[in-house]
Amino acid sequence: METQNGTYVLTETGKEIVAAFIAECVAKRKEILDAGKDTAEETNLPSEEVILSDLNFGVGVDEDGDYYNGWGVTDHYNADTILGLSLGKDFVEVLDTSIEKEGALL
Repeated sequence: METQNGTYVLTETGKEIVAAFIAECVAKRKEILDAGKDTAEETNLPSEEVILSDLNFGVGVDEDGDYYNGWGVTDHYNADTILGLSLGKDFVEVLDTSIEKEGALL
């Protein structure tokens, strides 16, 4: 399922889920790095903006209206859980109502 005329944005519930997931990633990364088990030279933690980009232009939404993706927290370890979001509950589609004509928005 792809957005055809708009962009997916997070609902308040979705923002809370994403914030909790990011906090979990930060904690897991700290645990691994503090124990000296891995490095984080090649891996950036996800932000809300990066997750929204992945939702809209990356992994996208499956045929059931769900988004799932696992994220790395260090160079060789992933988060303990996969981030899962549902259309209509955690994110919604906002339609683009602007019309472009000869380089100008009307």
